[in-house]
Amino acid sequence: MADTFLYQCSRCGESLTLPVSLLGQHGECPSCQNIEVLQDASADNSPRPPSAPPLHPASPFSGAPVVAESVLPTTNPYATPTPPSFQFGSVNPDHRGLLGKTLWATIITFTLAIVWALFVIIESVFAVLATNPERFEGLSEAEIEIEFIIALAEQTSDFDRQQVANATADEIIETAGLAILQGLASKLLGSAVLYLIGIICYLTFFHTLWSQIQDDPTVRFSPAAIVLLHFIPTTLVAIGILLATTNAEFLLALNFLSVVAWWVIMFISYWKLADYMEKYCQRQNITGTKISPGLALAFCLMQVATIIPVLGGLISLACIIAWFLVVFNLKHCAVEIINHKMRTEQADRAQ
Repeated sequence: MADTFLYQCSRCGESLTLPVSLLGQHGECPSCQNIEVLQDASADNSPRPPSAPPLHPASPFSGAPVVAESVLPTTNPYATPTPPSFQFGSVNPDHRGLLGKTLWATIITFTLAIVWALFVIIESVFAVLATNPERFEGLSEAEIEIEFIIALAEQTSDFDRQQVANATADEIIETAGLAILQGLASKLLGSAVLYLIGIICYLTFFHTLWSQIQDDPTVRFSPAAIVLLHFIPTTLVAIGILLATTNAEFLLALNFLSVVAWWVIMFISYWKLADYMEKYCQRQNITGTKISPGLALAFCLMQVATIIPVLGGLISLACIIAWFLVVFNLKHCAVEIINHKMRTEQADRAQ
């Protein structure tokens, strides 16, 4: 008995010499991909039955060949999965607690620093007004201002008014003002330390916020860049102070630039972050806490509006309320993003 037989496709007429072990099984024509029973064309020239698909085309145990076209994409282990709009980055569950801790630490330390500084200043001013208030009687407004500065310098430091006995008004204000700053420095040390801690917590909070959306390729700012941007206004002021000894206009110009830089940083840190978070949640179908870029934008515009005379003070109070609303909105949205990433990773591990 021959070891091979001649097979001829009933659809395209392709002829093949195949091993006899395949005789009677279903096979696929390499030319037209027709699937039919493999028969010996040389043994019988009678019409062949029409080809029919195997009963179980996806089962390797039915004697039918398994081809990629017969396997559904959802069940094909070799099919390339459709990539999402962008891949999740690494998620750190501890960031949820870090966001809450740094936010509340920022609020508490800044509040204590402000209260401490106000207490020291108000106490010194009250001591000046309570001690010999008759000293201001019969003086003009300019003379009252100079007398108050001298008295405050004497109250807060070892300043002696004899040091400026023959000085002009500008020289008195400059000398006495410097003495006041030096005298209050030691009393305000604790406030300065609290303020520094608050700045560290504030920057850590925003670094953590921006870290949650770094796997989005549309985000153009890294957490480190956001932190570094916050040092620009302080650097400009420091440069202005150093150059003020040669030209006072440098101090005014750089102070103005520092204010503008601070406004730009606010728009990036708050409004742009909220906008990125909103788009991130839309792409990933995160339906938890809703982020509000409009609220963040309103807060940034209010920051700029605080320079308006008279109304600036009232706007500043409104800014404080808006700031609380914005930062807690950002924090809740970041936590929801972290939770979504964790659920996604757990689902991937379970499959």
